[in-house]
Amino acid sequence: MMRKSLIAAIPLCLPFTVTSVAQTLRSEEARVPDVVVGAPKSTADVSERQATAFQTTPQAATVITKQQIDALQISNLLQAQKLEPSLQIRFADVRSLTVNIRGFGSSTSVATDGIFGGVPVYVDGILQPRPGQAIFDIPDLVGVDVLKGPQGTRGGMDSTGGAVYLNTASPSFDTQRKLEVTHGSYGNIQVRGSATGAIADSDKLAFRLSFVSADRDGYVYSYYSGQKYNDWHNKSFRAQILFQPTNDLSVRLIADYSRVNQACCPNVLNGVVANYANGAAVPNNLYARLARLNYAPTSFYNIDSYKGDISGYLQNTQQSYGVAAVIDYKLGGYEFSSVTSFRGWSFDPLNQTSSALAPVRTTNSNNQIAERSLQQEFKVSTPANGPIEGTAGLFYLFEQLYDWGYSSYGPAAGAWYGSAANPQALNDIALNNLASKSYDNPVSHVIAPYARAVWHATPDLDFTFGLRYSYTAKSTLFRQYQFAANSLDGLTAAQQATARSARIGLIGADREFYATTRQGLISALASASYKISPDALAYATYARGGRAGGPNPVANLPTTAATTVRPEELDDFEIGLKTDFFDHRLLANIAAFIMVDRNYITNVTDTSGARPITYLSNAKRAISRGFELDLRAKLIEGLTTYGSVTYDHTYYDSFENAPCRFELAFLSSCSLTGRPISLTPRWALAAGGEYAHDIGHVLDPIERSVIAYFGADFSYQTKFFSVPDDSIYSVIDAYGLLNLHAGIRLDDESVDLSGWVHNVTNKHYFTTVSPNFTAGGVIGTPADPIMAGFTLKAKF
Repeated sequence: MMRKSLIAAIPLCLPFTVTSVAQTLRSEEARVPDVVVGAPKSTADVSERQATAFQTTPQAATVITKQQIDALQISNLLQAQKLEPSLQIRFADVRSLTVNIRGFGSSTSVATDGIFGGVPVYVDGILQPRPGQAIFDIPDLVGVDVLKGPQGTRGGMDSTGGAVYLNTASPSFDTQRKLEVTHGSYGNIQVRGSATGAIADSDKLAFRLSFVSADRDGYVYSYYSGQKYNDWHNKSFRAQILFQPTNDLSVRLIADYSRVNQACCPNVLNGVVANYANGAAVPNNLYARLARLNYAPTSFYNIDSYKGDISGYLQNTQQSYGVAAVIDYKLGGYEFSSVTSFRGWSFDPLNQTSSALAPVRTTNSNNQIAERSLQQEFKVSTPANGPIEGTAGLFYLFEQLYDWGYSSYGPAAGAWYGSAANPQALNDIALNNLASKSYDNPVSHVIAPYARAVWHATPDLDFTFGLRYSYTAKSTLFRQYQFAANSLDGLTAAQQATARSARIGLIGADREFYATTRQGLISALASASYKISPDALAYATYARGGRAGGPNPVANLPTTAATTVRPEELDDFEIGLKTDFFDHRLLANIAAFIMVDRNYITNVTDTSGARPITYLSNAKRAISRGFELDLRAKLIEGLTTYGSVTYDHTYYDSFENAPCRFELAFLSSCSLTGRPISLTPRWALAAGGEYAHDIGHVLDPIERSVIAYFGADFSYQTKFFSVPDDSIYSVIDAYGLLNLHAGIRLDDESVDLSGWVHNVTNKHYFTTVSPNFTAGGVIGTPADPIMAGFTLKAKF
């Protein structure tokens, strides 16, 4: 039985007949993708509707379609970013990562427990408060929407750089089962499956069950211990029930659970800096410390062989789970919706390592995290096709996070971290086997009413207005304590003072503080869009957004640093042109933008102690300006192509009294005004395509025609700094990555066999590089080498 869908975030299955900004606004602002209630559509049909979903929206957006996801073996956000140059993700581990759009979102991958990122990530309209919840494999992923610029007046969380929506397949009343098996390099074995259909032949209840099991061995190898790093083992499960008793009411219930286990992610030694920019020698540098330890490393890290003198044990486990209810109801032309969800996240590291070099300096460096969140959103939309159409809603989020930190130092700590001016015996007594514990518990309440409306001034001219107020209350209790294995008895008073000072310099003094913030932010939208022709829409948009600040609970936070951080406020000015020619055979969108971010939240590093301390602060003003071009084309029958290019000049417009980068550490204060913002390449592009051809009946037992296909995608980005202070030793050089795939499938897509190669040229590169203030070592995080495999899919 065919039933009308009431849940619609992207028109995946309904014909694309949108003729006004308001209608597109209505479909986009619903929280989840269409429920598939009839016969499943082909991948090409679904992808075409996805690709055109935002063509009348007066803000830039990039859509990664189901066809692209299937062709390129994309199952998570990390993999999807290669197709969207404006989206930049930097990953250190499942807790420490950043998601940026147009350079804004988060300044580094250093974890910020008390402060949310400026690019919220949603799965089926459900906010994932911690990005690690959504960064790994998601069962039944069918699309990714990247919206640029502040999106707060749409609902959900407020934003600065933009927002990311990941969409999964929904329940269907038509029975279908899918199974997919992948085998590839480094023991890569992935199994995915799903089943959907009516419950007990009902025309009112449908279900969908899906799962992912993915395992891969590590490729970074330690000369010292033999351990391999950068593996992953992911198990994810997703269950959904759709209850649709009438055409005016639908209820979608979602439950999910995932567990990720990784030996991740070692910082490997890539070089040593022995002199500052003025020629002065780096005091107590790495060579001097190794001499005190009487240790000669087997080898610094070799990027060509992925081998190095890495020590210790690394293991991180993440668990993510949640339940949600999405309700949509129609009454008298009005549409009412409710999204209710509970989410939990835990991060359990077991890092017993000194990482870059073998001497046992550090025996534990762990922060165990437990997080719980509740969110509720109500929304009402006015009847369609009136002169003014609008949506209003209320968003609420509660989050409680607990962070238990534990650090301990080994028998080489005194020789490594101790001052060269002190006797070695004193350094050993002071620092060997020293430990500290810390605790903080950030609590966040966010409540935000919002409204958005479209006025159809003429059949071709629309004006869009939006307003939002976000009130955020945050608090945390922070505690930190030292635990010394060695007694200072027997030392002179002067020696005891020196030892205590050394301990404070390494792990901080015993400290406790309580920090609270109460911050209000106003977000807004004003846009004019005009249809130049039936196939071309020109627009000009002003959008205002924000990112709440909050407590700054960092272990060993310097007493001179503020315990709270001010909120960011961002103004975005954008003009653009969206075109859709030849019955969707050519889509071409271009946008130019200037974004001004005040009180930009960034990281600074204090180097006054034995170990550098990184914490949050505010730069007075930061700017991102540039343009984006998105193209999709079907040049000939069977050939689909796409391309995106981004030029993004991001820089600190005002940041005086900023931290000095490593090579200028001999100065007491520096200016970063005019310097680039880290993690954002000036130029980035992605391009690719696939050609498919019907080769007819290949084997007599097979009645279906066989489709042969071949595809490629290429991504490239220019060099960028990977730390906020723009050290020359943090530069990631320009690089490009090429991926290929080819295969055959039956014309009804019931069977599909493909082979693929990622990073075809075996490009060896780092995703992050930074100088270590402690000793002048340059450390980096290696990226994936060439990988190949095959994938077999079946649906029945």
